[in-house]
Order: sequence, then C-alpha cells, then structure tokens
Amino acid sequence: MNPLDTLMWRCQSEPLLRAPLTILLLLDRVPDWDQVKSDHARAARVVPRLRQRPTSPSLLGGNCGWEEDPEFDIGRHMRRLRLPGAGGQAELLELTRHVTAAPFDDRRPLWESILVEGLTGEDDRQAAAWILRIHHCVADGRAISFWLTRFLSRTCPPQPSRAEPGPPPAQRHRHLAVLTEAPVIPPPAQPEAGGLLSGRMLRRSALGAARTARRPLDTALDTARTLRTVGGMAPLPVCKPSPLLRRRGTERRLGMMNLPIDRLRAAARAAGCAPSDAYLAALLGGLRLYHTEHGASTGDLPLAVPLPLPHRPGAPGGNRIAGLRLAGPLNEPDPRRRMAAVRDRTARARDAFTPGGLDLLLTLLNRLPTPVVTDLVGRLGRSHDLQASQVSGFQRPVRLADAAVTDAHCFGPAPGCAVMAILVVHRNRGSLGVTLDTAAVTDPAGFMQALEEGFREVLATAPQ
Repeated sequence: MNPLDTLMWRCQSEPLLRAPLTILLLLDRVPDWDQVKSDHARAARVVPRLRQRPTSPSLLGGNCGWEEDPEFDIGRHMRRLRLPGAGGQAELLELTRHVTAAPFDDRRPLWESILVEGLTGEDDRQAAAWILRIHHCVADGRAISFWLTRFLSRTCPPQPSRAEPGPPPAQRHRHLAVLTEAPVIPPPAQPEAGGLLSGRMLRRSALGAARTARRPLDTALDTARTLRTVGGMAPLPVCKPSPLLRRRGTERRLGMMNLPIDRLRAAARAAGCAPSDAYLAALLGGLRLYHTEHGASTGDLPLAVPLPLPHRPGAPGGNRIAGLRLAGPLNEPDPRRRMAAVRDRTARARDAFTPGGLDLLLTLLNRLPTPVVTDLVGRLGRSHDLQASQVSGFQRPVRLADAAVTDAHCFGPAPGCAVMAILVVHRNRGSLGVTLDTAAVTDPAGFMQALEEGFREVLATAPQ
C-alpha cells in the first residue's frame, strides 16, 4: 500500500473513520444468478486486487501491503438477499446502510457483492439491485469505475468467450473535470511482488524495532518530534465549522436523487462557471436552507473536495488523492452569485495547493501509534462539514448478466465530516448519493428536502 492507503486501513479500528465505498446499481429485473457468479469469477481473474487481503507491516514503521488470499473463494464475497416490506427505495436504502456499516474481515479481500431481490420497479414490476461494497484503501473512484467494466457487460446475453481485455492507455487527468467530460479510467498500478518485504526494508525495520525495545525514551522523544513536525505541516482551518453540525457520531443515513446533468452544465455556462462550481453551489444552497429551517446562522462553511493526483511511475498503486479545502459561501441566497463565489474561491484554493509535501506528511503520520493517528485524522475530518466528490459513470448502456442497469449511485464514507456527497456523472444524467452523520444532521429527511431545493435553485438559472 502507499502511505494514504495504509493510513485509511489503520483508521479502520475507529468506527467513526471507517472508509467503505458502496456502489448501488438498480436493475430492471432479477439477473441469472449463475451468470452473475460467472461474471464475478471473471472479474477476480482480471483484477488481482480482488483476490488479495491486507497485510500489516512485519515490524513497526512501514506501510501495510497486499498478499494473495490462499483460501480465496468467490462464494465468500457474494450473497443474495430479499428486501422486506414493500420493497421500495426506503427499504433499499436502509439495507444499503446496514451493509455499509458492517466492518470488513481483514482475513479476506476487502469487498463484498450482494444481489438484492424483491425490489418494486416501475409499473410495480419486480426489479432488483446490486450492492458492491469495497474498502477505500483498495482503490480510488477511478480504479473502481474501471473495475466495474469487468463486472458488467454491454450485450445481452453476455459473451462468455470474449477475450480478456487489457488495461486502457493512461491519460492525463484533468482535475475537477468529470462534469465536463468523462475521461477514460486508467487501472491502478500494481505493486511489485515482494516489494513490501524487501531485504533492505526488513533490515531497516528490524533495526528500528530493536532500537525501540532497547531505548524506549528515545522512541518517545522521536514520537514527540514527529508530532511537532506533523503539526507544523498540517494545514490551518479554512473557517469555523457550523455550530449546527458540530456533533459527530457513528450512525449514518443515506439519501439519493437524480439530476439532469445537461441543465446543470447549462446553469454553469450561464453563470460563467465550471459545472463543478454549479454542483458545489447547489450543495451549499441546500445546506443554507437547512440552516435557515433550523434557525441557525449562516456564514462560510468548511468543505473539502478530493483532488486526484497522477500516479508516479514505479510508485505503489491505490489512492492518489489530496483534499482541496475552501470556505463555502453559505450565506449567499442568489444561486448565480453563489456559483461565482465558489468559482473564485476554488481557483484561489487550487492556486495555493501544493501536493509536494503530502507523501512526507502521510509517511510521518504512519510512524505514530494508531491511537494518535486516529485522533489526528479524526480532528482533521471534523474540521470539514462537507466533502463533495464526482466520479465518472456509465457512458453507454450496461448490464449485470441479463439485467439492464437503470441507475447507479455511490455512497462514500463520512470520515469525520457531517455530509459526504458523491455525484456519479453518466452521459446525460447524474446520480447523487449522500451519506449523513446523524449526530450532526439530526433531521435527515428535512436535509434531503433542503438539498433538493438547493439543486432546483441552481437548475432554475439555466436558460430555457
């Protein structure tokens, strides 16, 4: 694992900081189960990470790694469930919430797949859903989007004899450009076999462990020095968090909605902004209305936008993301002026962004004891009330076995923040998935209503 993946996996011990990514696909019918199992087995052959489990560093101070699960069985990662009750969206989201909250078994690869039956579709027809849960340390959103192409087919029936596809060519990544165009998703680079336990690393780790055992005072002083260094490198808060959202807990609620992407792009063009600015302005509009409804004052709201970084040649695969941090204009009622303010503040944040010290900071954090790490990461997460991401969705029709995919949502973790929003951008529509910390957002239904109104405000500015 790279330092960021290691940090996310180490934080698994703290429920507030667990980092599952959950993909929810809606299907027009119940797919053939044997074909679903066959497609999963094929995907596991194509993507080695799906057969690998995490390993802790053999001695103190290194990154975690990956190893082949010698007892890998695709059946351990697949389940079939039936929705209770009416089988509507509320029951599906409640099931997805419970699936997402379950901890991962570190003795197995960090993913599971669930086929959900008993869903009521359009015209009261029997439909289905597919839940894919995967730990964030396994891959970032770009890699998971690529992997989904190994699960899904474009034809009906699927072609079991088709050749195993190779990885797509790497392309230059455009920051925050998902709403503008859907880039080809490069696969994550795979670490070289044996790299984690190289002779040099083993010798260095052995010397460090021996030094720790012989000289505990020096070890404590070294930890203190590391803490001072981390504190000096840590970014300052961009603004004060909202008093209304100040509490944090471990309970989550999920919400979802669909958006007309073409109208969102048109609203952005009319305001002289990027579509990503319109997306953030709509989220902030919903948060402004939620604050007003609950009698809370509005000002600036601290938010973070994950910023993908290019993979360096020879570096371990996995997540390469940083956080673009800015103060969101929560007190601006006019949606066009709000979009313009988001545009200007995002530009300033990007100009000031310096990713050069990120790996060093993460490496220093991973030298600290796990309780210290989770405390520091938790404080950083709580300093943001909103995290908002965008990922590329499906640009053409796809199927799971013989069932057509009618919609796709993604629910991210809320690692210390009050609200996590992920917009999946398909060709001409968007699917928004929202994860709420219910200790901070005590009225989830009211929040989702306010969020819908926030998007209506922005979409209404598009030329007719």
